[in-house]
Amino acid sequence: MTQPSNAFSAYQAASKMVTSLGAVVLLYDAMIKAVAEAKAAIEEDRIEDRFNATQKACKILVGLQSHLDFEKGGEVSLMLDQFYHTIFRDLQQVNMKNSAALCEGIMTALGEVRASWAELARNEERTGSPDGKQRQQAQAPKKAEQAPDISSLTLSI
Repeated sequence: MTQPSNAFSAYQAASKMVTSLGAVVLLYDAMIKAVAEAKAAIEEDRIEDRFNATQKACKILVGLQSHLDFEKGGEVSLMLDQFYHTIFRDLQQVNMKNSAALCEGIMTALGEVRASWAELARNEERTGSPDGKQRQQAQAPKKAEQAPDISSLTLSI
């Protein structure tokens, strides 16, 4: 099996186990981990590792930012866009200033926003809706109708 096929298979499997909101939480976890790696690299004077770790965080950040839906997300999307711009700028400053303190600030900010995403994900898991309000149950399909095949749906954040 080729590498892209392995990646696609892993993506398909993950999309069946994690909601879109859960995936966002995991991406925030990965960003926080990358910034923590950058901080450790700074403290150990490993410049190349610091750069690679901040670039990893930037790639995740840009991926999240590129999936903002300004039509549906409205003001929240605008605030997240500004937040992502700020974090991106701060990550560049980490490389320019070699600052562990900047890493701490970035991890704190990401952690706060991650907590909000995690709450939305928990609400969605519990009630089927990110706002925590119970969704009304749709009527079961009539015998003549078949339920749609959702096996080919993929995760989109």
